[in-house]
Amino acid sequence: MRKTKGSSSKNARNLACSMVRMAGVRMTRQRRAVLETIISSTDHPTAGQIYERTCRNSAGISLATVYNCLETMSEAGLINQLRFDNGPSRYCPNLVPHVHVLDDSSNRVIDVKLKPGIRIEDVFDLPEGVCVRSMDACLHGIIPEHCLPPSQTKS
Repeated sequence: MRKTKGSSSKNARNLACSMVRMAGVRMTRQRRAVLETIISSTDHPTAGQIYERTCRNSAGISLATVYNCLETMSEAGLINQLRFDNGPSRYCPNLVPHVHVLDDSSNRVIDVKLKPGIRIEDVFDLPEGVCVRSMDACLHGIIPEHCLPPSQTKS
């Protein structure tokens, strides 16, 4: 069955509602709109980009409300807030352990999964007794065009 834009939007809405309920966060119209925007993004958007995209799909939301929603969702573990160098924070809905690759020239970001069977603890020589709760890693380099999701390519 082929996905249409409407079905992917509905899937994002359903996923957003489920995630918020499981986190014990009260669902508001604004939180739903912001979370749907992030879930449907593949480019790790900034708060400003999330605001612009959310405004296109949901009128009546302020930039301050977007920031408040992002803070609430980050604290609840629904999204990851990413901080790269001195740039603005970016947001990632992917909660599966992974690293990010930041392109040095374009500032585009992609997710890179761990190889199957590899655990975070297997990648690093951790001192005895260290228990990893989460990971925030970023690799810097050049991302070839063919490695980018379609929404991030130039063509």
